[in-house]
Amino acid sequence: MRGQLTIVGQGLAGTCLAWRVWSRGQNFRLLHLGEGRSTSVISAGLLTPVTGRNLNPSWRIAEFLDEALGFYREVEGALGEKVFHEIPILRLFANSEERQIFDRKNELLRPLTEAVLAEKDCPCEAPYGGVIWKGGGRLDTRRFLEASGVFFRDLGLIKTENFDPANALNVKQATVMCTGAAGLGGGPFDFLPERRAKGEILTVRIPGQSEDRVLSRNGWMVPLGQSLFRVGSTYSWNDLTDTVTSYGRSQLEKLAGSFTSLPFETVEHVAGVRPIIRQSRPVIGSHPENDNLLIFNGLGSKGVLYAPGVADRLAAYLCERREIEEDLNLGAFLG
Repeated sequence: MRGQLTIVGQGLAGTCLAWRVWSRGQNFRLLHLGEGRSTSVISAGLLTPVTGRNLNPSWRIAEFLDEALGFYREVEGALGEKVFHEIPILRLFANSEERQIFDRKNELLRPLTEAVLAEKDCPCEAPYGGVIWKGGGRLDTRRFLEASGVFFRDLGLIKTENFDPANALNVKQATVMCTGAAGLGGGPFDFLPERRAKGEILTVRIPGQSEDRVLSRNGWMVPLGQSLFRVGSTYSWNDLTDTVTSYGRSQLEKLAGSFTSLPFETVEHVAGVRPIIRQSRPVIGSHPENDNLLIFNGLGSKGVLYAPGVADRLAAYLCERREIEEDLNLGAFLG
């Protein structure tokens, strides 16, 4: 790596990359852009091994799950506090078709299945039963980013300043843009086939509600402790602002009500835009017109799972010139 590395953006991607570069003893500076609120901060931080209506195991799950869990344990050791919480995820089948899909994929899903529950064993109305996935958990993303920021700031490695993407192609030293949705749809990497999606999330207080697992069905409810739960998330492909909507709130409150019969109070309503590129898989690599300018983006809603492992591969490329795997490499989009 020539000269000092600059990591632009202190969201999940940029912070994980900073840890991976720091662990290699390399010099870098991490730019906190100081504009608005990172979507990473407001996310639920959910790590789930099986997603979507078709109950597909997450891409390269065995590999990236082990890397993520190891990474969070290492970071917790450096920070002296816990930021990742392993917690079972109970997927409630939404309908008979979804249950049939699970039964057809039983062999494929068996390594990720902790238990299959009948209706009577589910904590809320669930006529088709459910399944508990192995390997689930929640990253306290807000605390992870805040504590990491303090850690790197104390080392003199983090700066709060602006970065002008219009001049990004002129950088003379290695610079990685980890700017999430703001780095897609324009700027030097505008050739990427992105499809950003806005999501709204509620935090609700439900006294008396069990907090021993995540509940998932057409959305999710994640326990945060102290009777607080994060509920989400909506998808909007047209409105790409971070403005909350009354429609989004009503949908999420309805979702919360599907998980509990207890009264609840909404205490926070936030929105952010997911950076999605191809099938929610991350992308890393150098710009075709300037090798010094790189990107780490496209984590979508699976950043907690993929960010640590992908950051390690990018750090290996930067520090050791290890070749980037084809299915992560930006070069796949260059024809």
